[in-house]
Amino acid sequence: MAASASLFASPPAPEVQANGEILSGAWVAAPVPVAQFSGIPFARPPVSELRWSAPRPHVPREGKQYATGFAPACMQDNRIVDWYADVAGAFGHGPEVVERPAGVSEDCLYLNVWTPDISAGARLPVMVFVHGGSNEGGWSYEPNYIGQNLAAKGVVVVTITYRLGPFGFFSHRALDDGEGEPVANFALLDIREAFRWVQKNIDSFGGDPENITGFGESSGAFDLADLLLADLDRGKGNQSLFRRLILQSIGGPARKRRTLDEEQAIGDVLAEKVGLGHEVTAQQLRQVPADEVLKAARQLPAGHYFSAVIDGKSVYRSPQEVLNQLDASGIDLIAGTNADEWLMYLAEETTRDDVENWITENASEERQALLELIADQQDPRRALDHLRTASRMLCPSRNLAARVNQTGGQAWVYLFDRQRPGEGGRRLGAYHGAELPYVFDRHDVWLATDDKDRALSAAIMDYWVRFASTGTPNGAGTAAWPVFSGKSPEIMVLGDSIGTAQDASRALCTLLGYD
Repeated sequence: MAASASLFASPPAPEVQANGEILSGAWVAAPVPVAQFSGIPFARPPVSELRWSAPRPHVPREGKQYATGFAPACMQDNRIVDWYADVAGAFGHGPEVVERPAGVSEDCLYLNVWTPDISAGARLPVMVFVHGGSNEGGWSYEPNYIGQNLAAKGVVVVTITYRLGPFGFFSHRALDDGEGEPVANFALLDIREAFRWVQKNIDSFGGDPENITGFGESSGAFDLADLLLADLDRGKGNQSLFRRLILQSIGGPARKRRTLDEEQAIGDVLAEKVGLGHEVTAQQLRQVPADEVLKAARQLPAGHYFSAVIDGKSVYRSPQEVLNQLDASGIDLIAGTNADEWLMYLAEETTRDDVENWITENASEERQALLELIADQQDPRRALDHLRTASRMLCPSRNLAARVNQTGGQAWVYLFDRQRPGEGGRRLGAYHGAELPYVFDRHDVWLATDDKDRALSAAIMDYWVRFASTGTPNGAGTAAWPVFSGKSPEIMVLGDSIGTAQDASRALCTLLGYD
């Protein structure tokens, strides 16, 4: 009986030695066996005296560490949970179907690894994902980011965290200790520290530290672009963190950047809202309970957004200034947009006046030409979505791709336009974030999914994995995808059908100020 029972014994838990620790993970279900290691610390907890400080390297722990549970998400409100609830509601489900993080905490700098081969020296391509959420929300193990199905394609997948909102994007004069330590852009520094951890340790998980692709969505893509451009601005090229980039729904590399003085003026406002005056000390700021910091951030002036600032240490110039003098030699890039990024955020009652008011506020000199360009769109809500999607995401991403190709790199552009079946798909279209379940092959059980969705997911994963492996998305079994250039502006359309098309947005992007 003992011999018979041993035939059905579970395989031993996967173990690796990384960063001076023994990590024990778990095998998870996937098309092939995949090892999952979750909740791995990549930096010391940024709490107490380390709040609003550059991340410090993690201190190895003694004994075997069980990397089998996800860590709390970084401090945030319910905006991402509410976003999932809105999507679920459009497909006829209540908020109870939405998965939530394992709590929130300032102690949140952890990452997760999925690998199909834990043999050191396997040298598999590595894909490191940076989540979105307007730099105010999100976590590394949202349902659509679980990496086992993507890893089963032959890559090591890593998902990371970074400080959010006022914990990751904040500055105050009191933080300057006179010793040259960073006083801003802590979230970018967290992301950089996570990539450094990956470079140093991913070989233990079967990954190739010299073949790392960063990929991110929305603000996560935005932050990756900031890091790339900052490295290029320092003359370091793109070899310091990653070899390749996939930027999904990236918005506005040309967006205006605040200066450090402007950021610290906002820091004064936040200090006042937590009950501290202008002569506050760094110690006093760091002693404010995290919940109170988060509450005060909600009271900042309308329109405030959390993003990198020009601090002279991690960001030196505006993205547009760097793009104007770009040398993209050696850069491989995929950038793309969803067809209806803004649709779910627009009221059903959107009117033609709303469309005309937006044009007046954002492109008044081209008012008549823009009105003529969208005249055939009878639904004002769709017309406004078209304009806002182009202005905030589509045109900036194409501009970035064109600059990369013009200055020595290679860039490919996609448009994701798959609309889910049913009424929910009609209401939301190819909404912001809609591509994520396809990239990871993690379709929520409540999300209308059919054979077309599964086929599209397989194709997108093939493109992403091939790009991470070789530097080009092209290969046997998928439609050819040409590089994007001003002379041949072809894009890959990922939707009900998969294939190339001429970029139809050139005229619109020109009117919106993008060459």
